[in-house]
Order: sequence, then C-alpha cells, then structure tokens
Amino acid sequence: MKETFRDFKASSGVLKTHLNRLLLLLVFTLPAFTVFAQRTVTGAVIDPAGEPLIGVNIVIEGTSTGTITDIDGKYSLDITSNDDVLVFSYIGYLSKNVVVGEQTTINVTLTDDSRLMDELVVVGYGVQKKATVTGSIANVQGEDLQASATTNLTNAMVGRLPGVIGFQRADEPGGGGTTIRIRGQNTLGDNNPLIVIDGVPGRQGGLDRLNPNEIESLTVLKDASAAIYGSRAANGVIIVTTKKGKTGEPTLNYTGNYGFSTPTRLPEMANAFEYATLLNEINTNVGGNPVYTNEELQKFKDGSDPWGYPDTNWFDEAIKDVSPMYRHDLGLSGGTDRFTYYVNLAANGEDGIYYNSANRYDQYSVRVNLEAIINDYIKISYGNIGRMEYTQYPTKSAYSTFSALTRSKPTLPAYWPSGEPGPDIEYGDNPVVTGTDATGYDRQKRYYIQNTLQATFTLPNVEGLSLMTSGTYDKYFNVRKLFNKPWTLYTWDGNPEHELTPGLRGPGTPELTEQFTDQTFWMLNAVLNYNRTFNNHGIGITAGIEGEYRQEAYRSAFRKYFLSDKIDDMNAGGVKDMSNSGNTWEEARLNYFGRINYNYLERYLLEFVWRYDGSYKFPKDGRYGFFPGISAGWVISEEDFWEELRGSVSHVKLRASVGQTGNDRIESYQYLNTYGFGTDYLFGNGFAKTLQPIRTPNPNITWEVGTTYNVGLDLSFLRNRLTLETDAFYHKRTNMLIYRNASLPETSGISLPRENLGEMENRGFESLITWRDQAGDFAYNISLNTTYAKNKILFWDETPGAPLWQQSTGKKAGTSLYYIADGVFKDQAAVDAYPHWINARPGDIRFVDYNKDGVINADDRVRSDKNTEPDFIFGLTFGAEWKGFDLMVLFQGATGGETYIWRERAGEAGNFYKMTYENRWTPENPSSEHPRVYNRENEYWVSNRNTYYLYDTDYLRLKNIELGYTINAPFIKNAGITDMRIFANATNLFTWDKIKVQDPEGDATGQNYPQRKVMNVGVSLTF
Repeated sequence: MKETFRDFKASSGVLKTHLNRLLLLLVFTLPAFTVFAQRTVTGAVIDPAGEPLIGVNIVIEGTSTGTITDIDGKYSLDITSNDDVLVFSYIGYLSKNVVVGEQTTINVTLTDDSRLMDELVVVGYGVQKKATVTGSIANVQGEDLQASATTNLTNAMVGRLPGVIGFQRADEPGGGGTTIRIRGQNTLGDNNPLIVIDGVPGRQGGLDRLNPNEIESLTVLKDASAAIYGSRAANGVIIVTTKKGKTGEPTLNYTGNYGFSTPTRLPEMANAFEYATLLNEINTNVGGNPVYTNEELQKFKDGSDPWGYPDTNWFDEAIKDVSPMYRHDLGLSGGTDRFTYYVNLAANGEDGIYYNSANRYDQYSVRVNLEAIINDYIKISYGNIGRMEYTQYPTKSAYSTFSALTRSKPTLPAYWPSGEPGPDIEYGDNPVVTGTDATGYDRQKRYYIQNTLQATFTLPNVEGLSLMTSGTYDKYFNVRKLFNKPWTLYTWDGNPEHELTPGLRGPGTPELTEQFTDQTFWMLNAVLNYNRTFNNHGIGITAGIEGEYRQEAYRSAFRKYFLSDKIDDMNAGGVKDMSNSGNTWEEARLNYFGRINYNYLERYLLEFVWRYDGSYKFPKDGRYGFFPGISAGWVISEEDFWEELRGSVSHVKLRASVGQTGNDRIESYQYLNTYGFGTDYLFGNGFAKTLQPIRTPNPNITWEVGTTYNVGLDLSFLRNRLTLETDAFYHKRTNMLIYRNASLPETSGISLPRENLGEMENRGFESLITWRDQAGDFAYNISLNTTYAKNKILFWDETPGAPLWQQSTGKKAGTSLYYIADGVFKDQAAVDAYPHWINARPGDIRFVDYNKDGVINADDRVRSDKNTEPDFIFGLTFGAEWKGFDLMVLFQGATGGETYIWRERAGEAGNFYKMTYENRWTPENPSSEHPRVYNRENEYWVSNRNTYYLYDTDYLRLKNIELGYTINAPFIKNAGITDMRIFANATNLFTWDKIKVQDPEGDATGQNYPQRKVMNVGVSLTF
C-alpha cells in the first residue's frame, strides 16, 4: 500500500512538473492562441493619375469572400485573420496582392496593364509587338475556336474575325467546309486566301482538318502586311500557329466530347393528297381530265390503302433524327528552360444523316512540337503532324440523293408495306437506298506526314542579329476505292396478292475503280533578322530566301464483270474492258523577301515589306515579279498633349498602308503549246494513239495584281475596358485572266486563250469593338465585329450592243440577268391590260416591260445588284465567368446575298414544295402574288429566270453557345486532377431568315447536303 502511494506521489510530481512547464509555455505563446476578433478593413483604390477606380474587385485570397469599390473608389471588407491576403483586380490593370497584417486601412494604386500592348502578334515570317503593328491584322486564339463542335475548322471562323466573310453551302461529313473570303470577292477567278501553317505556305490539307485543340492562334493579314507573301497573297493570308511546349512540370490534358447533329432545315414537301391535287390542276389547266378521282384523293388523304395509295414523306424515310459525332484529345506538354515539348493525340469523327448511312468521316492524328536550346547561340525546333482521314461516301453523290428526295413523289412508297424498297424516279434513284451501302461504297483514305526542322542561330558579337533556317518535307497519299454494284428495287403491278417484281438498277455487274495519289513537297528557307533599340529608336530588318518544290504522281485502275459483289479485289474482275491510267506533274517556286520596320519611342511607326517572287506558271522571261508594301502608324496617345485625356482615352493609333500583291491561282503552263492524247485510230492490226493540241498558248500570261489601300484607327477607352479597331479599304485588281470571246463572234471559229485584261475594284470597311469589365465575381466581355465589302467590275469583255441595264461592267461580280416579276395576272382583264408573254394566261407571272417598248422579250431582263455571296457579315460575342461557371455566346449574321430557288422538275417529274400548294393561284382563289401550278419547265415563268424565285439570304444565327463549369472540389485534387471542367455546347442552334425551304447559306439548288446543327457535351481534365 505504501509502495503504491509512493508511486502515485512520484507520478504526481512528474505530472506537476509537466503542468508547470505547460503553463509557462502558454504565458509566452498566448498571443498566438488568442481568438482573432473579426474586424473591418477599409480603403480606396486609385489609378496612377490619382483618379478613383469604380468596380475594382477585392477578394480574400483562396475564398469567395469579397467586395467591389464604390463610385468614389472606396471599399469596406470584413476579415478574419491577420494572415488574410487581399487581391485587388480590375480590367486593364495589373492585379495586386496585399497582406492585411495589423492594418485597418489599405489604400492601393493599380498600375496600367501594359501587357496588352506588349502582346505579340504573328506576322509574315515573324512576330511583332501589337503596339508597333501598322498593318490591318486580325487574330483569334485557338481556345475560342474550340467552342464550335465541328470537324471542319473553317466552320468555326465566321463571325469571330473582322475582315473574314464566309458561307457554307453544304455540310457533308468529309467535306462541308466554309468558303472563306478575306474582305469579300476581289477577282473573277480564284478568291481563296493563302494558308500558312507553322510558317509553311500552301501546305497540303489546308485549314479544313486542322484540330482547333492544337492551335495557339490564327492570324489574318488583310492589307500591305500580306505583300511579304507576294504572288499568292492578293486574296489575303491566313497564318496558323500551333501550340508549343511551356516550361514547367509535365502537364497531361484530356478533352473529350460526344454529340449529335441534325439538319438545320429540310424542305417541307407536298403530301400525297396535295401532290395529287396539283397534278389534277395541271391537267385541267390545259383542258385535260383530272388524273385522280375524288375517291382516290380521299384514299391518299386517309391512308386507308397504303399499297395502292401511299403517302410518303421521303425526308422522314431517308433522314435520321440525330447522327452521332465525337472528339478526343490527349495532350502532354512541359519542359525545362532548355527543352520544351508538346504532344497531342487526337481522334474525331461523325456519322452521316441517312438511315443506315454509307456516309462517315473519321480522323486520327498525332502532333509533336519540340524546342531545344543547345547553347547560347543555337536553338532548334521540330514540328511533325501525322494525320489519317477516312471518308466513306455512298456511290451516289449527295446532290443526286437530295435531288431525288425533293423530286420523289409522295404517291410512291419508299418501302412497300412488306418491307422491300419501292421504285425509283429514274436511274435507280430511290433515296432511301442510294444513301446506304446497298449500291456499293466510295472509300477514301488521305494520309498526311508533315515535318519541319528549324534552327535559329544568334550570331555572337552582333547584338540583335540572328539567322533562322528551316527545312520542310511533307508527304501526302490519297487512296480511293470505289465499288459500284447493282441494287434491287421492287415494283407492284396491282395484283391482289401483293407480289412484287424485283428489278436491278445501277451497273449490270459490279465495277471497281482504285486510285492512288502520291505527293511530295519540300521547302527550304533562310531568314536573317536584325532587331535593336538605340535609345529611343527601334529598328527591325528581315531578309530571306525561300524555295519550294512539289511533285505528284497519280494512278488509276478499273475492272468490271465481277462474278459476285462479295469480292471487291481487283483480280476478281474480268479482263474485258479493263483500263488503267495515270499522270505526273511538278511545280517549283523561288522567291526573296524582306521587311524593314522603324519606330521612334513606339510612337512613330514605319514598315516596308517586299517580295521578289518567281513562279513556274509563267514564261521564263516573265517569271519574276516585285511586290512591295508600305505602312505607317502614329500612336497619338503617346504625345505629351494627350496626357490629360489618357485617363479616358488611353490609346489612340492611326494606321495607313498601301501594298501590291499577286494572284497566280490559274491553270499551269498556259504559255506553252501543250498536247494531249486524242482519238485512237485503227492502223493495221492495232490502234494507234494520236496527239492533238489542247490549248492556244498565251506567251504573255502573268499574275493578277492587287493594289490595296487601307486606313485604320485603334482606340482604347476607360483603361482598356472599351477598345475599338476600325479600317476602311480599297482594293483594285488588274491583269485578271478573262476570255475575249464575248466580243468575238462564235462564227469566227477562233478559240482564244485567256488574257490579262480584266479589272475590278472592291471597297468597304470593318470594325471590332470590345467591352471588358468585372463586377465582383462576375467578369464579362462583349464584342461586335462587322465587315462590309462590295466589289464592282471595271472592265471585262462585254458583249457588244448589250443594253446598259444588262451589262456586267459597273456591277458586282457574279451577278445574273432576271426578268422582273411584278405579281400575277389575276384574271384575263389583267392579262389584256399589260404587255405580256405570248399566250400568257390568268395565274401566270407578270414580267415588267423594263425598256417600255410594249413587248416582253430578252431585252427586258435586268442584271441584279447582288450575287450569292453576302457583302456584309457580323458576329456578336458575349462571354462571362462567375464562380467557376463560364459562358460563351456567338450570334452571327450576314446580309447582301441572294439565291435562286427554282423547282424546274416538279409536276409529272417530281414533287412540289408545300408552300407552292398553299400559295398557288386557282380560279377559286385568284392570287395576285403567287402563280398557278406548273408542269416541269413548260411555263415561260419557270423556264426563264425571274425575280419571283429570287430570295434574299439575309440571316441571323445563334452560331455557337457553350456553358462550362470548373470543379474545384477536394475529391478532384485527391484524384491527382489539377483542373476539371465539364461543358455543353451547340452550333447553328437557331436561325432567323425569310427562306423557309432551306438553310439561307445553302446551295441555290437546295439539293446539296444540308447544313447541320450540333449539340455536344464534354469534359476536360488536367493532370
């Protein structure tokens, strides 16, 4: 018991000692453990001029707790710890972090964010600070293009860049690109811009299939800045720069999305009852008997006899509600201060819109960009893209299938009630069959292997001097296999047993065509750069030489008489009627180019660019041309007299330029006497090939010349929250290649070559206005870009004696002649009271007697002021971020275009639009606006183009919308994910226009593969 007590006493002593020590520790550390009493921090935020800043965002770092400054720049915020860090941020200013500590009043001065002016902009063969750019240049970042769920990059460009006009005529998987015009139409020939990808002009594959996830930026050169690309730059230049690695730990990023597409609009056709009614009217209008009795019309209407009186909606039978599409990207980037890398693996694809579609597109690619600093003087980079594009088409073209869909009679079955495919209109064109692989297949595989190795040498002992050399070697292969085979359609002769008669359509036996294309391209260049600043003077000099060579070989083989359509190898075909063919071609270019720019205090700016260009397309003694461009700028806001205005208008730059560029997009070797193989003649026991001339040469042929004048103004207001860039331009194109045949009678029998005779002009303006601001946690931006460009033909070979109102000279290029429709003859009195076409009747369209000679004839046709291309296009973009959510909305529209929608094969040969049935003239409803029903092109107002069928293609479209959310929950970090974003987007979601039978951007025939709307969901993960 005593021992126990002693042990307890000893233990108590030890415990007492520990308690004394603990109390002593608490005495000295009490301030650290004192509970912090919440307090309020106040202050004001001003700019460098001492002016209060309104709406500055102030948050406690790492939390969502915050406030904003009031109208006097003052704020008040409750804090919970001396260790809290206040983050002050404001659009146009550098953010500032302040530790609270013991302070109760924190006043902050925010400084201008000069990085906006220090931003680098890609130009021809280099980069420049945005502050010193004097040309008209537009650019967009790759991340902005990613929001458009499309397999064709060009479809994501329109509405995002001032100066870029585009229109999409069709959207077939494997095709469906947007036609891009830089500042509209500048020539009667090829208007496509030059595409430069990672410094390589004219690279095979172009823009269409580039992966937006791999693009760093896309830049458009529109004025004299394009002159550095010489004889290929008259239609503008688009420069694409792909992503490079960044210094830091390896970063793995995965982005995947899955979605569905559906046509934006399909025409609504007459149903069986309506179509049969129209056929009756066609016959009775010409004194005949009705085709169908009232009892038969009723059967079409009530569907009581699907065998004898079907009611078929062909679009519903052939087109799916939705078609799947997907995209996956896996990217790895990182590096050290000596070596960086970027690698991206990608796959994307989409299905066609037909049921059991034979149309599909899939693409697989790997991109590698490496950069290494060898030592203080040598830096090398290597870029590689390997891409395979697989496209499968039906053997019938999209035009053929959609023509059949609009023409197919609703009184015929797509499928018989027993399931067999019904009859065709002609040529086997039953569209529920021709969109599938029942007719065979057309499979194409395109392979791209593109490599560029670049080395930059910084020359010692000469500050600012460097030499960049690069070599490009690309291979392109195209393998096509077209297998046509017979298909079976079924007809019914009305027998009560419903026995069907099968019939073969298409070729008599299976036929196989195989084609192979092998193209090689290489390019070498060397560019010397010198960039120095001497006190207040900045000088940049660039001089380079570049050569390129391209060669292509093409081979084709054909056999038919296959014993079975189950074997599609060439050796299974018959040797009778087999054939093969092939050809090769090559081209080469050599050019010299340079740029000299100078600035004083980055206030007065001057730049001169040039290119001495040689092309294989022109004769030896006229192969080279000189293309100069000069531009200047004045940054007015850097002048001393602007000091007092800088608080409200922080940046003002005036720009002007003039430059000459060329366009050599013409058929090659027109200066040579060229020959081709003609008719084979029988000599003796065999056939001998003959040679015959295939063109009359023009030894003086040369490139088109484009001269562009541009003036521009850049403004920044309210500390860069509001910015404006606007340009006005005038472009004159001379030496356009045209034929002189219009003024040469056909009876002369002379076939002249094309000559450099044509001239036209194009003028317009473009603007980009942007507002960026932030209110607390809510940051947003709004931008509007507009482009207007209208051209006019100044000279071309006009037909002699044509009336002034029919001449093309002085009009927009690509316009057409039309009779002016002026309503409909309501009755016979209206016919008798006005000049009319011979045998015109009530219900016919009335044409205006334009020349007032009392007769309606060809002289009354008038040339339109419009063509199929819009001359005004705009894009309105709204972006916002709030507590992890982000939103992007793009509205895009166009005006100034028109299209001719004409149903020439309706009546006995095919169906009508539903609007024709609903609006037509009849004796019971004598419309004065819409004509009576017609058969084929038998009526004069159908066979002669007139403005009744002419529609304005003005439209407004919700082009793109994307909503995303970035998840910052702890479980994300615990899984090793540094960033996770989920998103949903849509393309072509809604369209507002006056055309109701097809998409306003569609082909004039309305029979191309339709544009599509896309809805898509996805996730982005960063590890």
